[in-house]
Amino acid sequence: MKTAKRLCAALLALALIFTLAACGTPAVEPTPPPAPTQSEAPSPDAARDVPATSAPSETERQEAETPAEPSKQAEAPSQTADTPASPDETDTPSENAAPTCTVSISCAAILENPDWLNAEKADLIPADGVLLAPTAVEFTEGESVFDVLKRVCRENKIHMEFSETPVYQSAYIEGIGNLYEFDCGEGSGWMYRVNGEFPNYGCSRYTLADGDTVEWVYTCDFGADVGGGLGA
Repeated sequence: MKTAKRLCAALLALALIFTLAACGTPAVEPTPPPAPTQSEAPSPDAARDVPATSAPSETERQEAETPAEPSKQAEAPSQTADTPASPDETDTPSENAAPTCTVSISCAAILENPDWLNAEKADLIPADGVLLAPTAVEFTEGESVFDVLKRVCRENKIHMEFSETPVYQSAYIEGIGNLYEFDCGEGSGWMYRVNGEFPNYGCSRYTLADGDTVEWVYTCDFGADVGGGLGA
């Protein structure tokens, strides 16, 4: 019985001590966190309106700053039929191209000797004396000046008459454009020159070369008025 009373008294004393201790200890208020500075404090409106995003990486910044390259397909010129050919394609002659020469026919010497001309032939003389202006003509290898003259006169509807001289193995041109030898004096007739020179043999024996210039000229004075010798 005495032990129980002592135990109860001890418990009461202990409870009183705790009660007094609780009443005497002042309440401690929690310390608020430090307020952020002005530069760190986000705007309330910005915090509500702008969704949080992660900072762009270095690669993304470079891509954003680097301008997009133009399309290579757009830069490359279109290879169409209108594309001009390269100089090698246009300037290089074909290996199979036919050789050409230039042929002309003139009776201009008659204009300087009108008094010698047969009156019946006066209407046949052009005002400038040119029966055929310089014309480019294709020929085949081995053709002569005579071969080309026949073809040119036929294609341009120009009268031409000749005779064969078997002794000299050559053809003699008697008339072109209805103008014959002796129509403008005793020393008149047709002559030819190639590249500025008068050959000393008939036109059917002169084999053409690519690029030759052939001139048929009518002389009234055995070739002296056109810079040559005796007739072709």
